[in-house]
Parts: sequence; C-alpha cells; structure tokens
Amino acid sequence: MIGRREALAGLLATGAAGAFPARLFAADGGLDVTSPEGRQRTFMMMRCALDEELTTNWVQASYFGVVGDEMTPLFGVSSAVFSRTRRLDDGTYRSVSFELAWFTDPVTSKAMDGFRNPYTNQDCQVPSGGFQPSASIFGRDLSFTLPKPIPGLTIEHHVLPFVVRGDDVWVSEQMRSESLFPGASRPFRYSDNSVLHARKSDLMKPGATRVTSEVSYTNVVSWRPWLGMGDRPGHLTASGFGRQNAHPDSLPPAWLEATAARKPEVLKDPAAILAPLWDVKG
Repeated sequence: MIGRREALAGLLATGAAGAFPARLFAADGGLDVTSPEGRQRTFMMMRCALDEELTTNWVQASYFGVVGDEMTPLFGVSSAVFSRTRRLDDGTYRSVSFELAWFTDPVTSKAMDGFRNPYTNQDCQVPSGGFQPSASIFGRDLSFTLPKPIPGLTIEHHVLPFVVRGDDVWVSEQMRSESLFPGASRPFRYSDNSVLHARKSDLMKPGATRVTSEVSYTNVVSWRPWLGMGDRPGHLTASGFGRQNAHPDSLPPAWLEATAARKPEVLKDPAAILAPLWDVKG
C-alpha cells in the first residue's frame, strides 16, 4: 500500500550505521545509555533510524478542550509522519519529514469535514493537519534544531535520562514551541511529551539500525484557529498512543481511509514527497 522506494534506498544507503562509533554497550555488557555516543545511538534507533531508509510513524489521540479545570471531549486525530535521516560528517543527523493528520469524529473515527464547536455553538470547517516537508537536525547531545531559524518561532527540546529495566527501555522526549502569526493577538503555543518504549534485546542486536518503539503521547496546544475561539480563555490537550518505525500495515484505519480518498499520492509514494529536501546534501 505504501510505496516501496524505501527498499531501494536501503540497498543504496551509504553505510551511515557502519560509520557510527563502535561503542554500543556499557562496560558491563549492557546497553549503553549514559555515554554521549550510546545515548545518541539508542535515541536515534528508537526515534528515527541509523540508516537512510524511509520511516513510518503514527499517532492516534483524543482531543479535549480545557477551560479552567474542566475538560470537554471534542474530537480525535489520526496522524502519520514519514521521515528519512542521514548522518552528517560532524556526527549530527539531518532528518527530513512531513506529516499528514486528519481530525476525526469521536464516535465513527472517520475524518471530519465539519465540526460543531460546543463552546461557540458554531459550525467549523475542518482542515487537514500536519506540516509540509521540512528538515531538522538532531545533535550529538540529542538537541533538536532547524537548519534555518524561522522568524517568530522558538523551540525548546529536552530528552530525559533513559530508563532501563530488564528488557524494557523508555525515553521521554519533551518539546515546547511558540510562534506568533501575522494578525494574531497572542502567540500560538504547542507543547508535547512523547514516551517511547522499546526492547533492549532489539536495540542490542548486531547490525540493528532501527527498532519499533511504542509511543505514549500527550500535548497541550493553543486553540486551533479553525475552531474560531478568538480570545476565549482555555486551550486544547490531547492524549493517545502511537508507534515509531511502524510497519505501514499498522497505520490507523481512519488515516488510511481518509488519505486514500483525499490525498492518494501520499499512500502511493511518500518518499517522493520528501525527495526534493532529501536530495539537498549537508
């Protein structure tokens, strides 16, 4: 269902994983999640990949409105992100990715065209969500930056210490952003926390360049502009689950149905959408 250009990309990969520092394990033979090299390797395998093939990530979540201390169920979201990652000569990783998200009916789970806002009692037209193809840099210290700063946008990014218990490995990635759009009276803020879970045994397999990570996801975000909330107090929050380095067959059915009907080119060949940015070296 998803284009298989990524398979060809794997055959033509430049050996990025092989260029990675040899230190994969701690002195006691366990997984190294404390040295800079070990943390970077583990994080990239769980979050992206050490190779250059296409990765498929998805999230399915429920949105709530929050005013004061009251939460109101609103709608769902079904999102998929496609990425490719390349290791650069300075030891950082350049990732190119794009996201397509559909806001969904909480009962039927189908993508919505319209939504009755319970706060305003007005009907809203519902757009698709996500972001256009863009590039980012993951540093040796697990920092997240943009190759070119965007005026008016600030990003804070943190990766908490890894937790290893038995065969379980967890890592929490936190991001906070703020941007001011033309004509807006106040900044648009988006913060999220993703907890990734993988198997230590998978991370330690000889020659492994990626693992599938289960994701628990929470965000806090300003009112979406399409809700027409204006300067009303409150915000949105969402909680859900997902998967990094997922098999395409595991994509949420609601996402597959809406994308096949409305943007079939994404299903046909997501790697082609990334190609213009991916072909930019450095």
